[in-house]
Amino acid sequence: MPTRQDNLQRAEALAFEALSRQSADQILWLGAEGAGTHWHLPVLEDRLEMDPAARRITTSAGREVSPAWRILLLHYLATSGRPEKLVPEITFADLPSARTYASVYQRRVISRLCATTGRGAEGFHAAAAALGGRVAAGGDAAFDFAVFPRLAVRLLWHAPDEEFPPSATLLLPRNAEAYLCTEDLVVLSERLVARLGGRPF
Repeated sequence: MPTRQDNLQRAEALAFEALSRQSADQILWLGAEGAGTHWHLPVLEDRLEMDPAARRITTSAGREVSPAWRILLLHYLATSGRPEKLVPEITFADLPSARTYASVYQRRVISRLCATTGRGAEGFHAAAAALGGRVAAGGDAAFDFAVFPRLAVRLLWHAPDEEFPPSATLLLPRNAEAYLCTEDLVVLSERLVARLGGRPF
């Protein structure tokens, strides 16, 4: 039985193969910048560098990016067509294929955020600002995050009171699945929460 690491390596190999079939014009349209044989892509507050020939993706500081972020980046750059860039306005549960993932999403994303960075307003504001979050409307605090150049998410935070703990809502564009599949959107949301908590790419 394949291990999780084997599955990640296989997924990454397939993603690099898909990228090799993508046109340079499409990669540029998706927001990447070409630099010789390398590509640079703005991701949250950083600018990740990709060397397709070496199958290497690093941060601007030269640190290797985790398998989850590598696969997300590759899948985003393999987007076909040219979906409209929309504002985040629906929840994950509103996606057509999200029903079977709803409980997983709540546990891995929303509950984790509220147990860590989202426990209080000051910590949430500081973490969001550090990731390049832009103040948005909604909740007791809200920020938009440009996870990828054409795919943003909005995180609404709701303060605790005497009866209820803090809560949160993460909004996605209506066409989010034109860029990433449902499973990828779960991972993307989870990785955003991890980055808010100070975890590296």
